[in-house]
Amino acid sequence: MFLNKKIPSFTLSEMMVVLVISAIVISLAITTLSLVQNHIRRISNNFEKNTEIRLLKRILTNDFNKYVLEYNYTEKQLLCTNPIDTISYVFSESYILRNKDTMQISITENTVYLDAQPIKEGVIDAFKLTLSKEYQNREIFVFKQKDATFYMNN
Repeated sequence: MFLNKKIPSFTLSEMMVVLVISAIVISLAITTLSLVQNHIRRISNNFEKNTEIRLLKRILTNDFNKYVLEYNYTEKQLLCTNPIDTISYVFSESYILRNKDTMQISITENTVYLDAQPIKEGVIDAFKLTLSKEYQNREIFVFKQKDATFYMNN
């Protein structure tokens, strides 16, 4: 006499259900991963842009406080001079050139000031850059406090 012992196992329909559920879970995981990667990429790009803007503002502030500033309207050039050194900035729509360093910051407008009045060119004491839409139209305003010798020499 033979005994019919059943071996515990899964049926074909149970295996198909597990495969379908696994496929759904894996597709959701891949979709979520791609969304997270896109968000991280955007955050990284925003961080790089903000870092460039902070660096530009820090460099401009440093140069404004160390040098005598003159702006040339026709060449869109800012000259920072002192007895030891001269630094030049060239402002283009798609970049800013400081001596031989290029910053890939696109600007829409730059305005120069002397004694809180906008001027076209000459000696300046404040500078406002309006950045492009890529940078949410942010503005960078840098100024220099003048002492009495500035007014006595001019």
